[in-house]
Amino acid sequence: MKRRNAIAQYVGGTLLAATVLLGGGGAALANDKLATPAAPAQAIKDERALTLLKGMSDTLAKSQTLNFRVRGLVPLAAPTGQYVNLIASSHVVMQRPDKLFVESRGDLFPSDIYYDGKTLTTVAFDDNFYAQRDAVNPTIDAFIQNANPGSDALAPFVELLASDPYAVLAHGISSALLVGQSMVGGVMTDHLAFVADGTDWEIWIGTADKLPRLMVVSYRDGERQPTFTAEFSDWMLGTPVSARTFSPAIPKDAVKIEFKLHGLPKSK
Repeated sequence: MKRRNAIAQYVGGTLLAATVLLGGGGAALANDKLATPAAPAQAIKDERALTLLKGMSDTLAKSQTLNFRVRGLVPLAAPTGQYVNLIASSHVVMQRPDKLFVESRGDLFPSDIYYDGKTLTTVAFDDNFYAQRDAVNPTIDAFIQNANPGSDALAPFVELLASDPYAVLAHGISSALLVGQSMVGGVMTDHLAFVADGTDWEIWIGTADKLPRLMVVSYRDGERQPTFTAEFSDWMLGTPVSARTFSPAIPKDAVKIEFKLHGLPKSK
C-alpha cells in the first residue's frame, strides 16, 4: 500500500506533467543552415519567427482533432542530486473541446490517461491500479492550466493542445529568432529560438505542413537547468476519432487508489 500511495502521488505530479506530451528515445539531430542575424542576438525580435510560430499555432487550433506521437527525454532529479534523463514516449489523441487520451510508455511506468470532460482516469497496468476523479472544469484549456505543476514544469509542450496555442507560447517572449532551416526526421523545418520568462526554448516547424517536429526547452532560473527534448511525429489532423478512445479501459481486478493531481483544485 505504501508503494501504491507513492505511485499515486507520482501519477498526480510527474506522470501527467512528464507524460502528457513528453516522449522518449531522444530527438533527431538537426544540421542547421544558419541564417545571418540582422541585429545582435540579445536585441532580436524577429517578426519572421513570430509569424512562423503563429502559422503553426493556427494550424493546430483550427483542427477539431489532433492525433500524434511524441518521443523525448525527461530530466528527473536523482537521489544523488544530479538530473538523470528518462526515456518516455506518448501517443496523444485530442478532440476539442473536452476530450483527451494519452498512452504513455518507456522508462516512466506504462499508463493511460483518459479525460472526457466529465471524468479524469489514469490506469497503470504494471501495478494493476487506477485512479479516477470528477473533472472540475470541462475544457482541455482549463485542464491544462490547472494541471500544470508550475515553477518546475515538466511538460512545457502541453501548450500545443490549447485552443489558442500562440497566445500561450508567445506570452512573455522577449527575444525571437529565425535560426535557419534544418532536416528533422526527414522533414524540412524552420528552426526558431525564443527567450521568455527565464526560459530558452527552440522549436522546429515543418515548412510545408506547419506542424511542430522538435522542441527543446531549457530553464535558466534556479540552481538546476534541466533541458527537455521532445520529437513529434505521425501527425493526423481533423481525422474522425471513435468515442471509445476516451472511454477508460480498466482491468477488472485493478485496485482503485486516491488520485492526487498536483495543482488541480479539489472537486466540489
